[in-house]
Amino acid sequence: MKKRGFLFVGLFLLFLFVLYMQPVWFPRNSTEEETSNQTPREPPATNLSYESIQTAGFANWIGQDLEEFEDHYGQPEESMPSGFSFTIHRYQLDDELLEVNTEDQVIKSIKYLGEDDDEIEPFRFGMTMDELARISMIYPNFTIDYQGETVDLELEEDDMNYRPLIAFDNGTFAILFFNQTEDESQLYAIDYLDSETLLKLAPYTVANEKPPYYEVEDDSDWEKINQFKKQEAIDLIQLLRKKNDQSTFTIDPSLQMASEKMLTSFNRNKEDILTTERLQELQRIEKGETGTFVLNDTEMDDFLNELKDPSISGYLELPVYDSTFSVLSWSSTPLLQEQLMDAEAASLAVVFSKENVLILWKEPEYQTEESESN
Repeated sequence: MKKRGFLFVGLFLLFLFVLYMQPVWFPRNSTEEETSNQTPREPPATNLSYESIQTAGFANWIGQDLEEFEDHYGQPEESMPSGFSFTIHRYQLDDELLEVNTEDQVIKSIKYLGEDDDEIEPFRFGMTMDELARISMIYPNFTIDYQGETVDLELEEDDMNYRPLIAFDNGTFAILFFNQTEDESQLYAIDYLDSETLLKLAPYTVANEKPPYYEVEDDSDWEKINQFKKQEAIDLIQLLRKKNDQSTFTIDPSLQMASEKMLTSFNRNKEDILTTERLQELQRIEKGETGTFVLNDTEMDDFLNELKDPSISGYLELPVYDSTFSVLSWSSTPLLQEQLMDAEAASLAVVFSKENVLILWKEPEYQTEESESN
């Protein structure tokens, strides 16, 4: 036993001697030590952005020639320049919407609202968010590569609940529009689009770099374009109301005339309507900074005082580049959905002035009172 004890102590002391003498026998290179101390360790790779799903449905057409699309779906009912570098093509469908945006005859965006689920696989109209979650995760962050730069998008809670963004493995995207019901929200429309269109429409918060944006083409026939977009917006609002089992709005010429005068007044007298801080915010957006400017409730009340009619409510937003996309967004926004899609039918007026839009509606109970008094 004593021999074993002496052996253990001897080996232990030998181990300590070798351990402490190692720096003497094998001195460390000073350059290596400095490099080791100065170079931070790379954190483990994590994916805070998104993963794509297999390309399907209309996503296959993004980036393709319009001529090939028309071989499949026929000629559009109407085509119109947008005034912002892309052309809008509307296709005639009964109680459905099919609209294609192109640049130089190349498809940039396809908006679809209809009954045919084959065109939108793996999605289907009427599906819930729970059912969507079985197909793809709902991501709050997207990093988009654009012309050698990266742009970070952040989806807010309402975006994730009603306008989630899905990526396909061919580099395209889809914005899915869900309605808002007392039960589960359901998918009712989809916009398929490329990364450039996604960044220029700017439906989500941009977290870092200034994204690309659409510039007004001043040499466009804006009177014709504004009329086209007005009718486009009204047609879609009426279609959505029908699909929600609501009666359609009355189109009131006097209200329409009032809306045109009001928007002209806003464009000319912004300084009299907005505070200095809000005016500066508007000017930044007009110069191309990301974001959307909407008159708040107080500003809108003061703005509408000019009409001296408490039955009229309104909504003013800019910039609006694509009227169909904006109506789909409004109809998946709680307050606007209630006013435009769920409320009892009233008179409606819509007016566009380049990238500015004003909507006015008149409550039906006031209309009834006026009719009785007349």
